[in-house]
Amino acid sequence: MAGIIPSLVGPSVLIRSLTGDALVDFNLMKGDVVRHQFNPGYIILSYLVSFVGCWTTLKLLHRRTSHRGYYNWYLLLAAAVSMGAVAIWAMHFIGNRAITMLDGQPELQIQYSAGYTGGSFFLPICVVSIAFYQLSLSEEVQIIRIAVVGILTGAAVCGMHYLGQGGIANYYVSYEWPYVLGSALIAVTAATVALGIFFYLKHNWTNNWWKRALCAALLAAAVSGMHWVATVGTSYRLRRQARKASGLGRQGTVIIVLCLALGCCITLITFAVIGQRVKSRSAHQAQQVVLASVVFDPDGKLLVTPEGTLPSRKIAKTYLEETYDEIFDTDHPVFSWLYRASHHWPGVVDLIPRMKAHLRATQEGKSSIPWTDESRSGKSVLNGEEDQVDFGTTFKELFCVAASELAESTQEPLERLGVLFESIMFTGTIDRGQKKKSGSMDDNLSNAEHGQLHSSFGRGQLLFLVRQASRQDALRLQASGFVFASLTNIVPSLAHSMEVSPNELSIQLHQIQRNLSSESMLLPGVHLACYVLRPRVHGRWDVLINRDHKNLLPSVHLTQSSLSSWQTDIVKELDNMTASECYLYLQDRRSHAESQEEAFLAELDNAISSLAGQIDHPLFQEARFLARPFSIPCQTSGSSRNRQKATVMMFRVIADAHYSSPLNGRFEFGSSRLFRAQQHVYPRSPDHGAFARQVHLQFAGLAEVKTSTSLKSGQSSPIRLSSVSAASPTASTIGQSEREPRSRKRHASMADAGSLSKKPTFGNKAHGFFGGIHVQREVSVDINEVQDHPEPGRDIELSPYGAHSEISVAPADIDTFADELMMLMMEERRQQSARHQSSS
Repeated sequence: MAGIIPSLVGPSVLIRSLTGDALVDFNLMKGDVVRHQFNPGYIILSYLVSFVGCWTTLKLLHRRTSHRGYYNWYLLLAAAVSMGAVAIWAMHFIGNRAITMLDGQPELQIQYSAGYTGGSFFLPICVVSIAFYQLSLSEEVQIIRIAVVGILTGAAVCGMHYLGQGGIANYYVSYEWPYVLGSALIAVTAATVALGIFFYLKHNWTNNWWKRALCAALLAAAVSGMHWVATVGTSYRLRRQARKASGLGRQGTVIIVLCLALGCCITLITFAVIGQRVKSRSAHQAQQVVLASVVFDPDGKLLVTPEGTLPSRKIAKTYLEETYDEIFDTDHPVFSWLYRASHHWPGVVDLIPRMKAHLRATQEGKSSIPWTDESRSGKSVLNGEEDQVDFGTTFKELFCVAASELAESTQEPLERLGVLFESIMFTGTIDRGQKKKSGSMDDNLSNAEHGQLHSSFGRGQLLFLVRQASRQDALRLQASGFVFASLTNIVPSLAHSMEVSPNELSIQLHQIQRNLSSESMLLPGVHLACYVLRPRVHGRWDVLINRDHKNLLPSVHLTQSSLSSWQTDIVKELDNMTASECYLYLQDRRSHAESQEEAFLAELDNAISSLAGQIDHPLFQEARFLARPFSIPCQTSGSSRNRQKATVMMFRVIADAHYSSPLNGRFEFGSSRLFRAQQHVYPRSPDHGAFARQVHLQFAGLAEVKTSTSLKSGQSSPIRLSSVSAASPTASTIGQSEREPRSRKRHASMADAGSLSKKPTFGNKAHGFFGGIHVQREVSVDINEVQDHPEPGRDIELSPYGAHSEISVAPADIDTFADELMMLMMEERRQQSARHQSSS
């Protein structure tokens, strides 16, 4: 007997035997409806499988950034497979496994055709791929698109279900139309609502993991609800010749389904680990000195990673100050160097491999690295000898290396990474629990141990490299896996990761955006400006600057394109007058001036009044006029590559240490040192070349200095001095000669030049890396071979070496108007102090 079949005849169950290929009793005939029941365990398992597939799908869609690029195509395919193959196809076959025919008789359980089963696998994948791709064509959440995606997803669920049912090999399947319509309505409606909520939350950056889980649960309910409503309205009629196992077995289907579900679980776990690492990294970076990339697209949206963070790299755990009164801020000389380097990356980029090698060599030397918490002395031990390390120079290395890594992560050349923004933001000011740090005694002591007493506003510091991306750049960045988000939506997430106030971060980002969206140079023509200095502690100075464009002073643009000779004569008469005296003088002269002169005097009068309104303080009335106009680079009109100049007449005054300008928040006091550095970095500035030469000379010691040993007669070989010992008289002389003419020459013996060819060592010897005083200007050594026998009258002490060398000093940066004003005001202040002392 091949098996036992129970069949329902009236109220009783009759047991019939099976022999051969025919039924012994024909009470169960071909086409008869076979009774079935459901296994609750498989019903629950089918929903869980669908839930895992839906959650994985939403996670993958969350990471998609565009419809372009291999990265996004991969995520689209993965999301389509997890939705179509796991959430829909796997759920269907696990659900059908819950159907038990005739109390579980093996010969009558549902069996599938391989062809239909394979077709039902690929159908939902293709349909949801089209649906998800259509939705990614626009960054905005549109109701019509959401409805189309919901209808396509529901159609994929329904199509897969009925195609899979068509693959049942041993039963004829019939459906009741009310259940068919009801199941389709459930699939479309629930899918539309779930996907609509998900993409709305994604667009607003409020889709936390638990919100995605709820959307996945609703989407899984759409799939499962459709399946079970349709299954309840399904009847199974027996086929005569379908008792033997054929096609894809039930156990094989379950194994395939479970493998797919396991793959989704692994994907979710991987993303969870990545997300946790990102959170941990953000928490650590909030306590460190970090370099971040801030990129705005033409629509004013900010570039972020799929996790909702700024692309960033750690520079150092902290900045190691050499003295207690040293503070790393925008007035620090190192920050000014970083600012200029970021405005001329071509002058630095070729040195970065050497910087990386030097940092690696320092670590491999098992030194007490000064940028870690292990040492605060600024000393490192290499090759058994103690070497004094200038951390300012090391920090410049770390900054350039971090910028290079940041450029690689954003797939941008370093030259296009952006420029350093003119402010530093403190991070770590708010705990993850959104509570302000109390600054208890224990916390202060802990900060003191780590050298962070100055960071009273936060334990970390954030530096920004900023730039405005074109439309093409924005599309390419999106294709690379980055997202552009509106500030309103992304600021809360960013602020939480940085442990800062959302309001503080929003102000900072909007300030950067305003700075990038408008021109930061004066218009061509004549301007009247005011240079206000304010003293700070430790001999520092601040200058009153534009809040949005920190390289500009308070100024008023006059209608003249230039000053004529007679206008220049009038301006000279105002020299050294206070603003109030200038006002009275102009009023008096206007009363008896001719029409042309009167118009110019009136415009000057109005300009002084307008400037006084901008400063909005009685202090301006004491500002003294400087008759000598300054020629300042300005905006270039059209496509002209010739840099135009603006003529600027200047008032200058030194304010009280407690003075501030409250007018409309238009101006603020900023670092005078940084302001002077900003005047060197306008487009096509000749100072870029001078700075690049200084950088190469300062960091030339990163590589061994090699000299040719085969000097031919009559030839000269230039040698660049990479690093000069502190004891070298040449080094000290060069360091003191800030204003030497470029034609000045120095002489050194060949013994000094020959020592440069030795292999670099450490300690007090000639350094192949860092040490001693760094040469700040280009120094070239020309070595000329001479005759073996000295000529009559030649100095016999230098002759035996067979060569002499000449060292020439290249010129430094050209003084800007800010440098000249600073020197002028400091000299006036010194003279005023001397007069007060003599009178007392």
